[in-house]
Amino acid sequence: MADRKKNNGFIVQGSILAVAAILVRIIGLIYRIPMRNIIGDEGMGYYSYAYEPYSVMLMLSYHGIPAAVSKLVAANKALGKYRTVKKIFWSALSITITIGCITGSIMFFGAGFLSSEIIGIPMAKWAMMVLGPTLFVLSMMGVLRGFFQGLGTTIPTAISQIFEQIVNAVVSIIAALHLFNYGAMYDSVVGTESHAEAYGAAGGTMGTFLGATVALLFLFFVFKLYSRQLAKLVRKDRGGLATESMPKIMGLIAATAVPLIFNSILFNCNTTVESIVFNKLMIKDGMVKDEISTLWGVFTGQYKVLVTVPISVATALAVSIIPDFAKELVKGNIKTLRMKLNKAVRFGMLIAIPSAVGLSVLAEPILELIFPNSGAVSVNLMRFGTVAVVLYSLSTITTAALQGINRETFTVFSAGMALVTHLLVLAVCVGALDMGIYGVMVSYIAFALIVCMFNSFALMRLLKYRQEYFKTFVIPIISAVIMAFVVIGLHKLVISNVPEATMLMRSLACAIAVIGGVLVYAIALLIFRGIDENDVRSLPKGDKLVRLFKALRLLP
Repeated sequence: MADRKKNNGFIVQGSILAVAAILVRIIGLIYRIPMRNIIGDEGMGYYSYAYEPYSVMLMLSYHGIPAAVSKLVAANKALGKYRTVKKIFWSALSITITIGCITGSIMFFGAGFLSSEIIGIPMAKWAMMVLGPTLFVLSMMGVLRGFFQGLGTTIPTAISQIFEQIVNAVVSIIAALHLFNYGAMYDSVVGTESHAEAYGAAGGTMGTFLGATVALLFLFFVFKLYSRQLAKLVRKDRGGLATESMPKIMGLIAATAVPLIFNSILFNCNTTVESIVFNKLMIKDGMVKDEISTLWGVFTGQYKVLVTVPISVATALAVSIIPDFAKELVKGNIKTLRMKLNKAVRFGMLIAIPSAVGLSVLAEPILELIFPNSGAVSVNLMRFGTVAVVLYSLSTITTAALQGINRETFTVFSAGMALVTHLLVLAVCVGALDMGIYGVMVSYIAFALIVCMFNSFALMRLLKYRQEYFKTFVIPIISAVIMAFVVIGLHKLVISNVPEATMLMRSLACAIAVIGGVLVYAIALLIFRGIDENDVRSLPKGDKLVRLFKALRLLP
């Protein structure tokens, strides 16, 4: 029993973070409704464009360091080297404060150049400027989150994410409203256009900064509470880099973090590259910038926002995979690594496959509910582009597995090859085939597909890993198809039996369809033996779920 719980610990920690991630995404979806109503599709376009260079800067100041810290902390904790753990934390914090100052300054002082010369949308400048100080805050936050994840707990990260998003939502709406009104007044007095939307977008990014600040303060508070326990563990240290200098430990962190940072840049800059290429090609075809911004706002502000909700489960799981796999590697437990990889992929696909199917069949009602008057383009993107949920979930999990077993450089190679392929597909679809925004969707999907192919090959070679397909893919797909018919039927049943489809009734119809679909999918999985008792027990409160399913005769 103890070994089972120990081996399933990364699933439990990943599940905790996944629940928080889903809550964060839901809050994000909810607050985007009034945001979009306030600043419109044009303003959402400026908002999205501001996040493109910000996302690249974020790769440098945030994404690589937490993974590196969690991995190094977990490996040294497994060997009882707590002096090293402490030095890793303070060294990483020093590095990230420096990087955060640099990236934040570039974003703030270079906003005019980035928006005009790189992105080609000058009105996104104000939103970019607000995001500059956010990079400094997030750089420190990343170290704290990585530190706790390396110790084997994702709870501080999960709680801080929820605090961050709540503050973000409230401030974004209030600031967007006030700054939009100010911009509208400026436009009317000076006789200009689009300042209302641009200032409103800047108000939205202000929420990002204040939310991150609140989350950072919470994490420092938790660290202060833990510092006494850490001091006791340091006194029991069994060895390590206790006599090594801080610069040498910084070098170790850099050697681990740099490949992770490059991978994050390649893995996440595809959207930035897409925006630049898409703008150039569409302007060449004669489309005006406001129309391009609106289309891009639909792609990033609606399609990508919705598909990344279920992908966030895989992202959360990846956070727990990296330190857990690093711990098993230093102990030489290759067989355990193969078992955990299989479990991680299965868990990810059990969520991703039904999510993709559900978003596809409910594309129109979900978009009508969350983004009223969204139009046919949004519906078609959602209806035909949700395969991205499955591919990005799988690529995220396999990338984390490779990073956990010290193959970070290969993930850089696979992401680089995917980026090149992605650019070729984008050029063909948008430039040659004139597919417009749908070509961007196809290239977005192609990126994840290439990463999955390269990563799967590497894991087969390095770990002698052979993916199980029937329970991982076939049964979830069959169960999701059954679920789809039930979801469509329930939604139509509710809508057809009401005299007027008000917002409340549309919400109720979607809620009933989703709840019914989840229940049918879970029952189908149990009937077809897609999950067994051990799988259920690996979940949070798994023992109670097993007793419930046995009482319902869904488990033998």
